[in-house]
Amino acid sequence: MPTPDPTPGANPAPSATPATITDAVMRHPKYQELLRRRSRTSLLFFAITAVIYAGFILTLAFDPVFFGSPVPDMTMSIGVLTGTLVVCSAVVLISAYVHISNSVFDPLLAAIIKDVS
Repeated sequence: MPTPDPTPGANPAPSATPATITDAVMRHPKYQELLRRRSRTSLLFFAITAVIYAGFILTLAFDPVFFGSPVPDMTMSIGVLTGTLVVCSAVVLISAYVHISNSVFDPLLAAIIKDVS
């Protein structure tokens, strides 16, 4: 059974097919810029994260005595302090990526949607 038109008597506006919209977005120069910027940013954040985590794990694997030694004038070990800093670095990196996404990527995406629709 066909569903009734919610606005009887109104002519629906012609709409583009999803394939047409997708093609238009993919050809848009701002979309290409968005892809380049997101790829570079993601690669940079991956590299920073990999260096932080690999440094932590490799130090733990090859010099565990260092992580077990206490921080001078504190009762905390260097390993606990370093682990806390690794977790804090993740929070800082996530916050930085969200800021970049909101201030750079979202305006580009909004411009693409405006131009294509």
